[in-house]
Amino acid sequence: MVGALTGLSAARAETSAPPTSRHVRQNVSLLAGLLGEAIRYLDGEAAAALVDGARTAAAKGEARFDQLSAEDAVYLARAFACHAILGAVAEDVAGRRRHAEFEAGPNDRPLSLPAAVAALKGEGVSAEEITEALGRLNVVPVLTAHPSEMRRRSVLDREGEISRLLSLRRHHNPRDVDRRIQDELFREIAILWKTRLQRPERITVDDEVRNTLSIVRRSILPALVELYERWAVELEDDDLPVVLRLGSWLGGDRDGHPGVDADTLERALRRQAGLILDFYAAEVRRLSSDLAFCSGLISVSPEVAVMAERSGEHSVHRADEPYRRALCGMERRLSATRARLYGEKVAGPSYDGPQDFIADLETVRASLVANGGERLVGAALKTLLKIARACGFHLMSVDLRQNADVHERVIAELLQKASPGPDYRTLDEPERVRLLLQELAHERPLRSPFARYSDETERELKVFDAAAEALRRFGPQALGGYIVSKSESVSDILEPYVLFKQAGLVVGGTEPAASLRVAPLFETIDDLARGPQVIADWLALPAARPLLGEAAVQEVMIGYSDSNKDGGYVASRRAAWEAASSLAQTCADAGVRLQLFHGRGGSVGRGGGSASEAMLAQPPGSVRGRVRLTEQGEMIARKFGDAPTARRNLDSLVAAVALASQTRGGEGRAPAPQSAALAGLAQESFAAYRALVYDDPAFEDFFWSATPIAEIAGLKIGSRPASRSASRRIEHLRAIPWVFSWSQARFMLPGWYGFATGVRRSGLSTARLGDLAAESEFFAGLLSNMEQALAQSDMDVAARYAALFPDQEASRRIFDTIRREHDEACALALAARGGTRLLDNQPHLAESVELGAAVLDPLNGLQLELLARRRRGDESAAVTLGVQLTVNGIAAGLRNTG
Repeated sequence: MVGALTGLSAARAETSAPPTSRHVRQNVSLLAGLLGEAIRYLDGEAAAALVDGARTAAAKGEARFDQLSAEDAVYLARAFACHAILGAVAEDVAGRRRHAEFEAGPNDRPLSLPAAVAALKGEGVSAEEITEALGRLNVVPVLTAHPSEMRRRSVLDREGEISRLLSLRRHHNPRDVDRRIQDELFREIAILWKTRLQRPERITVDDEVRNTLSIVRRSILPALVELYERWAVELEDDDLPVVLRLGSWLGGDRDGHPGVDADTLERALRRQAGLILDFYAAEVRRLSSDLAFCSGLISVSPEVAVMAERSGEHSVHRADEPYRRALCGMERRLSATRARLYGEKVAGPSYDGPQDFIADLETVRASLVANGGERLVGAALKTLLKIARACGFHLMSVDLRQNADVHERVIAELLQKASPGPDYRTLDEPERVRLLLQELAHERPLRSPFARYSDETERELKVFDAAAEALRRFGPQALGGYIVSKSESVSDILEPYVLFKQAGLVVGGTEPAASLRVAPLFETIDDLARGPQVIADWLALPAARPLLGEAAVQEVMIGYSDSNKDGGYVASRRAAWEAASSLAQTCADAGVRLQLFHGRGGSVGRGGGSASEAMLAQPPGSVRGRVRLTEQGEMIARKFGDAPTARRNLDSLVAAVALASQTRGGEGRAPAPQSAALAGLAQESFAAYRALVYDDPAFEDFFWSATPIAEIAGLKIGSRPASRSASRRIEHLRAIPWVFSWSQARFMLPGWYGFATGVRRSGLSTARLGDLAAESEFFAGLLSNMEQALAQSDMDVAARYAALFPDQEASRRIFDTIRREHDEACALALAARGGTRLLDNQPHLAESVELGAAVLDPLNGLQLELLARRRRGDESAAVTLGVQLTVNGIAAGLRNTG
């Protein structure tokens, strides 16, 4: 494995270098100049002077925002936010951040599946073993809609068009920009300037579905098509299995979300079906134009002849073109299928399911091969077959998610209504398991059509009914899995299966069978530690194997976000790694295949960073070709917003999973997090983090004063509430706004706090840190991601936020602790790799952080002034709007929210 990676690195080194920093700065200068020109053109010289003067003063550290009127503050906030947005576009077009941050492998070169296969061959892996390994691949990025996408769709559209136009510049040189292109750039930037950046109302689940599907339509689906075409050519394998599929939580994630129910699930699946069926229809239409074979010149199979006769296509011009007639019939059936799934009037026969459509495509292919040879088939038909197998009529498999506490309440009510007795919630774990298994051992449901249930129970039962209907209408792959948040016990896994039974998703009996699989989500540090034993106890039950089905795959979701909020960066990463390793062994011992589902966010504090590098650092034996991982919030647009970027990131991910699954030749660079040194580090860092965040009585109030958390909670960012309850307690706050708030105030605390104290108290030397990084992929990645978070932080700016806390004595004490930890962490990160400056070993990323700071500093200064006014009681609409705009701008400059 190590040799394979080394060989791949060498191969990458031969490719050309990424664009130079000069191109980024030229792009930034061009777009900033055009924004200034647009402000001057639309709003006049005085407005332009206000913006230019404030930016110049901020660059010199001389900006004074306390004298601004609220209206001028809002104006500057909008200007600064637009500068941040355009700066991000400038970087993306120059290619800097895409290579430095998104799915880059060694030497800042993206991985690819063909390169990974070549590396494995070079390591001595046989062709048969590689074919077998590719057949096991099941890589699924899962798109989620957590409250972290700051930008409106209108703003995203402008960004996309500005990016496209900027890409047309000849030789990346602004002096050579064509006047027409520059005029179009000016127009798009002017439109951006006059486009409302903030949302007036909270976004709905339907809005999130539409926004995400627009990205799927524009870039992710085209990238998927191109990847399968490229892979077939470069791997010289037309029969490459489906290795990459798409998943989604849109419309199915009910955990703490009052806006997600049975109706949102149905609407999400219907919209997804409409998108993919339209795609199929367009591709079939294109094939129809291509395959204009004349029956007098070439034969067709009897099956295609029958398809042609039944097609309903009677044009005299196509009477002797059987393939075209057959394909026209297929297009009509797709149109009828779409109408049926949308509940519209159906004209003519439709497809009962995706397998019927795939069968027709296979019939056409087989006829071409039999009557002309494989070379007549063409890449378009081969690729369409792969997309149809990967996407069916559902496009993305939708997961359902709910909190275990909800299941407990619903089960308790169903049992009480069916047979009054002891409250289920008062039973101990063994008795709960016994009772639940008893319910699964027979076919009689608990649910009664004559009983009246609480609103919560009725709502949940409707979701299960909708899930059963979804599988019938959209196909067996329409639903990906059922995620149980806050899983702590075997009963948390059994409860959903009993609820499935009420909708026919489980057939009870001595060997109960399920149409949907349950995946427990282990989130906190303690849950991650207990998770492997919970799974071992679950798999030991006789009912477990039949419920898992013939494939015998148990999915387990690992939470990076809540574990970080619970125990800090180092302890969270170690707990997730150890859980993955132990779960792999537990499932292997039980004769069951494990599929890990990594709940990663965009920021370092939530498991962010390169997904491909994260896969390569997974414990040996924990991947085995199967993996799912979340792509959250604004990172969907960042990583998949255009087809080339989406293709590169998806290819990198599949390649990394293929490499991580191959353990031949050793177990990789091993000292894993269970080593004594790393165990001590994690334990001490956990204690340091908890002492600050949960044990210091003043910290909660400090957090709510020294960050814009209160303002973020009120923003119209996502459809989900910022907290799981109405309290201010950190335990109840969702991980995304927790991380988002620290990022806005430039602390980046979730990405590094506790590391330095952990090193000091565990007695690790800097030399030992360097040795551990050299020996362990896990620890090397931990240090690298932490260094990025440290580089993005700014303690001078953070100090000004800390001063917002009215209790100045507590503020100084808490901030001094944070700053001391930060400075020690910086020194240790550098000493561990022998560096002299943060990110000096990643110059592209270092420049990205530097460019970001140039737009962030004035935004932070303005936000601080507006927050101070709000803390003094000024809650006017203008001040509130100004804060919202600065939050937008800082998020754009940092390139992620949570």
